[in-house]
Amino acid sequence: MNSNVKDDFAAAHSESVQQNYTLKVLFGPMVGCELLLPADDYFLIIKPGADLQDKTTALSSEQQHAAHYALNTLYIPYSIDAPNIILRLSHPIEDEDGHGFQLEVQDSSGGVKHVIKENEVFSHDTVHFAFKREGDNWSESVANFNLLPVVVKDEEEDSLIQNFKKKRNKIFLTGGCIILFLFIIAAVVCYKKIEYEKQVLTLTNVLSGAPAPLLVVKSRDKQEIFVLAHRLKEMEWATQAIYKLNENNRVIPVWLWQQSQDIIKRLSQLGYPVLQLDYNSPLHPVIYVYHQMSSDEEQRLKKALMKEILYAVNVSIKVKNKNQLLAEARQGLDRFHVHYRQITTANGYALIVRDALNDTVLLALRNFIAEFNQKWGSNVINFSINLDENWLQNKSYVDSSEGYLFMNPRHWYFPLNNSR
Repeated sequence: MNSNVKDDFAAAHSESVQQNYTLKVLFGPMVGCELLLPADDYFLIIKPGADLQDKTTALSSEQQHAAHYALNTLYIPYSIDAPNIILRLSHPIEDEDGHGFQLEVQDSSGGVKHVIKENEVFSHDTVHFAFKREGDNWSESVANFNLLPVVVKDEEEDSLIQNFKKKRNKIFLTGGCIILFLFIIAAVVCYKKIEYEKQVLTLTNVLSGAPAPLLVVKSRDKQEIFVLAHRLKEMEWATQAIYKLNENNRVIPVWLWQQSQDIIKRLSQLGYPVLQLDYNSPLHPVIYVYHQMSSDEEQRLKKALMKEILYAVNVSIKVKNKNQLLAEARQGLDRFHVHYRQITTANGYALIVRDALNDTVLLALRNFIAEFNQKWGSNVINFSINLDENWLQNKSYVDSSEGYLFMNPRHWYFPLNNSR
């Protein structure tokens, strides 16, 4: 009877004794601190101390302890904000790996559950701690946790600082080199621009004595200077002046008429329907075509022209169709009251003049044809003059009843068809 009473008393006494645990903080200003905790659930707040203090009122002695804020709440000061942690020591978990407890990490994104083992270090970012049963010894991993990590952390911090300094110095050095390089480029460009403008001004002054006005222009890439002349005489004069100035390398004389003919020929060989190139404004030339082109064709033609005319700022395209050209050519011939035939050719039309013309009309007709060809080229309209030659017209001669003609004191002409 007495034995049974003793056993019941021992069992009741055992149940009344609650298991205690030791929590060891392994981070922040409380690193190494051990807290004795009964088997219960705890809420750990890990924040800077200023967040939980009212700076306008003094703290009482009992307020110095973090548990003052709420039941089973532990405040662990830390220099940075960290998530709150719920540690459930009231419900142990046993599995094949040993004893453990449930732990919840709470932050703005929600809660994440973990299982923390006894006498093992739990880590979440920079937060580290461990717990054990009261009376047990700390494991080596917990006892030595602060030894190697501190040294490694210091070495890592030193390494990071050194790397940062190296990168900073490298960035400063690179930036300084880039700035110096850009400054040198700007100085060279400015110097070249000044020299270039001075050269253009000198050329303009020297060429001001030309027989006709010359235009001094620069290429789009600023590498060359062109002296533009509308007539051959001015171009030859400019060539001699440039030679005397010893500027043959960068200064190029251009005879606009010859250049336009060369360009028209090359473009025609490439299949473009070109008539003539108008150089009335050399920096803004106008190319005439004899039929409408698509947008892509116009862009290709403009690109080809800009490649040929290095000093042109832009190029425009105008259309003069074949019927318009034919009407203008016929109207010009009609003014001279001459006989002509119209023949259709592969590229356009040929107008063949067949008439007996005196010298005055012939000269005027040839001037008209030259002006027409200079204006519109000869790709579409071609002229031909076939004279009915009367080599005695406008000559001094006298009819004779004897069948001979007196032309001049030293020239007698005897018609062969004269019959008596």
